Amino acid sequence: MEQNNTFKLTNEAGEEITYVGLSVVENPENGQRYLIYTEAENANAVSGKQVNLYACIYSKENGQIVLDPLETQKEKTLIKTFIEKNIHTA
Repeated sequence: MEQNNTFKLTNEAGEEITYVGLSVVENPENGQRYLIYTEAENANAVSGKQVNLYACIYSKENGQIVLDPLETQKEKTLIKTFIEKNIHTA
């Protein structure tokens, strides 16, 4: 399966890792958007495999996508609740 919503980030060890966006969540209180993503190699994972999910603040500035870390416990709770309700495991 071809994945169009992939992007690359460099980790602390200097390794470039390809990720795939799974969902964008919007906070209804302030309109802030968050991206939920995982490693691209996990996007087609066979059921039964544990997959790490990540989340960040998602915005655009000057036509460029900007990803920033979650800042508050309230944001983390919003994302956790969304995952529990909307991302199903096999």
